[in-house]
Amino acid sequence: MEMRPEWLHRDTIDRRRGMSVEQFVSEFEEPNRPVLLEGCLESWPALQKWTREHLLKVSAGKEFAVGPVSMTLDRYLQYADNVQEERPLYLFDAKFTEKVPEMGRDYEVPAYFREDLFGVLGEERPDHRWVIIGPAGSGSSFHVDPNSTSAWNAVIKGAKKWVMFPPEVVPPGVHPSADGAEVTSPVSIMEWFMNFYGACKTWEKRPVECICQAGEVVFVPNGWWHLVINLEESIAITQNYVSRRNLLNVLDFLKRPNASELVSGTTDRVNLHDKFRNAIDMTYPGMIKQLELEAQQKAAARKKKVSFWESAVDANTGGFKFSF
Repeated sequence: MEMRPEWLHRDTIDRRRGMSVEQFVSEFEEPNRPVLLEGCLESWPALQKWTREHLLKVSAGKEFAVGPVSMTLDRYLQYADNVQEERPLYLFDAKFTEKVPEMGRDYEVPAYFREDLFGVLGEERPDHRWVIIGPAGSGSSFHVDPNSTSAWNAVIKGAKKWVMFPPEVVPPGVHPSADGAEVTSPVSIMEWFMNFYGACKTWEKRPVECICQAGEVVFVPNGWWHLVINLEESIAITQNYVSRRNLLNVLDFLKRPNASELVSGTTDRVNLHDKFRNAIDMTYPGMIKQLELEAQQKAAARKKKVSFWESAVDANTGGFKFSF
């Protein structure tokens, strides 16, 4: 099956080019809003180098994670060229820079995402970067990124359709368990589009949608539900990160009672919170306390803020009151 044209028309994401890091933080990262960034990958050698022939040459003999199995890139591409399944297997490998160091040298983290506090853990940090390769129709069904992190996804070749819902809006047809450890959703991405996409038109909080082309980056704020499907053969890099804007959320997530089920990308799920907090305190003394104080001040300010309707209506009399 192919994507229907009516599934591809909507483009509701903010698109920015040449934005400063300060603008990104204040307009998107702080308020936890998605954005598509243009023109920030132009220095990446990968955009020109990463042809099939080049990647086959530099990765010869190396095996990559493909769903539940491992296989060489040559074998995977043979599979991808002939696949007729509704849910093609997706090459999604977290160790690609260790396996093929040259691939790690062919890209750099865009300036907007360089504050990554999980870096204080060194080699003990959870998995955080992946190379993603797949044919048209492959992709990821609705999920929230691991460990309450934010993410960026950069397309090197191809194009991806994105559908994103804010944390408080569970996508139609998706049923997370009460503790968040499991998510039940339609069998395939195409099935979701066929059965549920149309209903979103009438929702008050409609999804953020876009098609991300080669050379563009999507910022996925923490907690946002997202579905991604490749519209053609695609290659991408994605990384999850923690900045100071998201640090308290991540620490809260890591200390949940069922952390052993929720935390991912590490073999030491239970102790990750304490290791991370201690490392932050040693590397950035006072940061956590300062962020906690700022969060309390913001919460108090929100509490004091009176809405227009509350300021205009006298609750005791039911009439209007005017304060000049």
